[in-house]
Parts: sequence; C-alpha cells; structure tokens
Amino acid sequence: MILFSNGCSFLNNRSNEGVDTYTTKILAEAYNIPLCNFALPGRGNDRISFTTKVWLERHKRDAYFAVIGWSSSNRHDYVTDDNHKKGKIPQTALTWRTWKILDNIDFVKSKEGWDIKNTSTMRFLDHVFNLQTYFESRRIPYVMYNALPNELPQKNIGDFKIIANAINKKRFFKPETSQLEFILEKGLVTSRHDPHPSTEGQEQWAKQLKEFIDANNLRTI
Repeated sequence: MILFSNGCSFLNNRSNEGVDTYTTKILAEAYNIPLCNFALPGRGNDRISFTTKVWLERHKRDAYFAVIGWSSSNRHDYVTDDNHKKGKIPQTALTWRTWKILDNIDFVKSKEGWDIKNTSTMRFLDHVFNLQTYFESRRIPYVMYNALPNELPQKNIGDFKIIANAINKKRFFKPETSQLEFILEKGLVTSRHDPHPSTEGQEQWAKQLKEFIDANNLRTI
C-alpha cells in the first residue's frame, strides 16, 4: 500500500524554518509505507480534488490510502498557460495558480449579491462530497481533515444541511476545526511571523490523526 497525500503548504517541509517533516510524511513513516505527496504551497481545493482523481485514476491498479488536508475554500485555483512550476508534480500536464477572495475585495463587491461566506461553505461541501464519492465508488480507503479553516454550514440553511449530512464523518478528522487553529492555540508555529506548523505542531497533529485512523480502521474500505 502507498500513502497518497494532497493539500497545501501544511503538507510540505518548511526547510527554511527548520521543519523537515509534515503530517503525512510522519504517517507514512509510522506505517512503514511509501509516500506519494501531491501537496503544493499556496494552492486551494479545486486543485486538490482534480489532481487527486487524476493520479489515482492513472495508477488505479496500485493500492493507495489517501490522506487529504483541505486548504481554504477562499482560494480559487485556475489552470495556467505559462507552465507555472512545471514539473513540480510528476506525471501531470496542468499547471496552477490561485487567487484569494481577500485579495480581490473590489472584484467581489462589483458582483451583485455575492455572499462570500455561503459561497465558501458551498464550495467546501461540494469539494468534500465530490472527493468522498470518488473514493468510495473506487473503494479507495481515505481520511480527510482541514489543514486550513473552512466555512462550516449554517444550521438554518437546508441546502447545506442536506450535503453536510451526507459527509462521512467517520472518515473526517475533527471537521469542526483545523490544523492551523490547533497550532495557533498551542503555540506550535514555526515563528511569530510564520503561522505554519513547527516540527512539534506536525508531530502532535499526526499523532492524533493516526489514533483516529487506527481506532476507526480507516486504512481499509
């Protein structure tokens, strides 16, 4: 079995800050299995969802355990025509950039009636349910968690409640919070100026995630 992981910078080394490990690397070492990591710094959930399916469809004869650390739904990925960071991810043709809601407030305000919070909630639920459906239809064991915070559904919106109720909570670790919130609360960041996980921040999160995986036998389907 191979551990496949995808996410943002929280699932990468921060060597410039002296952090040479991350959650899925720690998990792969603990389970003594190879790691295939597709995480890219600064990218969002559109890329995570699409590239995960591309890789696993391409290698569907192999046995994988997928670990997804969701990025922020306020990040909007788009495919580029400038070969941005071409070759960063093996066996992929597309290259990606990302724009963020908070960096484009004037654009958002120019669009009549744009509900930022509920749009973010919708995108997050759609990504999670979409990838969950893919994993379960292909019988690929998996676990998900929020690396960065995402908008949880408001209880009084029926549309959100329908999809939220369809999310498999047995395979979603601590859906009410995120690794970022955890390390900020515990002070487990690389520095005051860089709110990425320290080595201990990665190790503590990985330890809890592994306990969740083992308690629920998530490496099987």
